Amino acid sequence: MLFAVTATIVALGPVSPADATWNHPLPKDWYEALARCETGLNVKHRTRTYVTAFGMTRHAFSLYADTHPSRAHTLTFAQQARVVDRLAWFGHTENGRKQWPVGPWGWGCLKNTPKLRMVLCRSTHPRVQKWKRGC
Repeated sequence: MLFAVTATIVALGPVSPADATWNHPLPKDWYEALARCETGLNVKHRTRTYVTAFGMTRHAFSLYADTHPSRAHTLTFAQQARVVDRLAWFGHTENGRKQWPVGPWGWGCLKNTPKLRMVLCRSTHPRVQKWKRGC
């Protein structure tokens, strides 16, 4: 099952019209595979400690999101991915709060899934380039 999930992120074909508006440093398949590994792609995921499909800690979410962690489950997948982008690549929030990006290496699935890591390591996006030290 893991092979089937991660294989889709490597064989990126033509972009569908629905994905044409995907404006993130990495392909949508990468975010979906990360979320699938972390929480089973459960966009409504929330526990006492973790929120979002990406299994972010409530504290990390509160630093990089403009939404309170108790409302994280109300965000769409793309909105949750935007918080991932802030945490990993960009740092700031839309409300102007300054936060330093911490990179992508805090996700255990990224550390332990070679195909996810390969897509990140092959990325040419300037924001991703900075974080290739774990490749």
